[in-house]
Amino acid sequence: MTNFRALCAELVKQLEGWQCYASPDGPNAKVLDRARAALSQPEPQGPTDEEILALSQWHEVSYTLINGSVIYPFQEGTDMKDAVLSFARAVLTRWGK
Repeated sequence: MTNFRALCAELVKQLEGWQCYASPDGPNAKVLDRARAALSQPEPQGPTDEEILALSQWHEVSYTLINGSVIYPFQEGTDMKDAVLSFARAVLTRWGK
């Protein structure tokens, strides 16, 4: 998978090395400023185990007991397809990976 953050940093560094492309009033000034601003943002963090388990419980894929144990509510032979798909879509929507 392409690391777009690293690619952006590499392009900024390359353009900064060529004064004609990196001058403050040049044609690339705006895009370089945007790239620098994007690179200055912290990297997004992935979900914690607790967040994943909470979402799993919300979508009725699992239940967390008071002692922290996690159980799965479906009996053997039960079709979990809808619950698993709903949970997976929610994770992807929430954390975008």
